[in-house]
Amino acid sequence: MSELRTALEGALGPLYRVEREVRPVGDCRLFVALELQSGPELLVKLLPAHLSLALDAARFERELLLLASTLDHPGLVLPRSAGRAGSLVYHTRRFVEGTTLRAHLARHGPLPLRQTVETLRDVLGALAHVHARGIVHGDLKPESVLLAAGRVLVVDAGIVGAVTRCLSGDVPGAASAALCAAPYIAPECLDGRAAAEPRHDMFAVGVLVHEMLTGRPPDARSEPLEESRSVPPWLAELLGRCLAAAPRERWPDATAALDRPWPP
Repeated sequence: MSELRTALEGALGPLYRVEREVRPVGDCRLFVALELQSGPELLVKLLPAHLSLALDAARFERELLLLASTLDHPGLVLPRSAGRAGSLVYHTRRFVEGTTLRAHLARHGPLPLRQTVETLRDVLGALAHVHARGIVHGDLKPESVLLAAGRVLVVDAGIVGAVTRCLSGDVPGAASAALCAAPYIAPECLDGRAAAEPRHDMFAVGVLVHEMLTGRPPDARSEPLEESRSVPPWLAELLGRCLAAAPRERWPDATAALDRPWPP
């Protein structure tokens, strides 16, 4: 067993055995641990080394427990615990059997329109719950969306904000730079100085929808969506407002987007 897995088992305690490592997300390594007595599995996410060194692990765990007590929605997978394994800080959530939206897109290409709309509605429903409680997801991307047994689940809501609050020193954008993928970051947040707000999540929703429809995030070289995929006007309007360059022109939060007329 590697030194890291030994340290992780020591941190999790004797009730858990680290079973395997799974595909990483960015610079974060992921392990699955089995609870020996009752059988459920945990997904353990290790933060990058440079971020871990600046993080107050005890405060981070308190922040995650507060998150878990604040949020209560069937479309969210909530954090369970956090700690330090050797030099690395980790956090856990229950392991969900399924696939990420990222892996699904890589394997099957763009989604059918109906599945895109259903996935979008489920993601917005989970985000609306998060936003209504004054929390910003902060790291919405295809790896944050799980497709599991016909359900759509959102993970890691609020984690970036919790990491930011627990960092020693004032380094604007350190957490988002380490954890977030650039295509899903709102333009005004790229320098790490903008205060987190739901409109930033709504930009990421727009990127997610574009990727579900075309297989790739939008960029300056992309052909207009209507030239690569036929979409109904209401969805084009929703997408356009999500991706607006000016924050004030975006949906203010997920509830506002859900409250617009949807097709039957």
